[in-house]
Amino acid sequence: MPSEAYDAWRRSAAARVGGPGRVLAWARAEDGFVVGGPAALSFGGGDPTGGGDDWQHVGWHEIEHGGWNAESRALSWTLYGGRRGRVGLAEPGRLPELFRERVAASIAVERFVAIRGERGVTVTARRDLGGDGTLTWHSSLTRGLSWSTEGVAEEAARVSSELQSEYGSSSPGW
Repeated sequence: MPSEAYDAWRRSAAARVGGPGRVLAWARAEDGFVVGGPAALSFGGGDPTGGGDDWQHVGWHEIEHGGWNAESRALSWTLYGGRRGRVGLAEPGRLPELFRERVAASIAVERFVAIRGERGVTVTARRDLGGDGTLTWHSSLTRGLSWSTEGVAEEAARVSSELQSEYGSSSPGW
């Protein structure tokens, strides 16, 4: 990674809780760089003279799902709450593998509960890999269900409450 881009990333990442950590993997993106660190995926650096202001950081624990698409040469993800992200990688290197590993490492607890046939809710506790170990709880629905479907919200709340009493609670993220 060019030293100007590395320095800009470090300046930007230093503002995050836990600091920048170290670079586990990096790649050239369509417009800048992508850095995988212990606690976050960072992307930007297209303007190394910008003082690091163009970098964005996403905690691994914030990513609900995503992955590498070799055909489009893009790493994409969806955050809890529905916001999406995508970066095209000119040379992916180890980043796709690191992406899978770090997202999985942030999952402390995950349980799927069927509600209607194979449709149901997945309750997940995620741990910020750069934080104090606090769990954040989320509930996600499979396709074909909505939170307004009768009994869905109640079942998700029941399962989440049961798991939180067993594993510890934090802020619910649904």
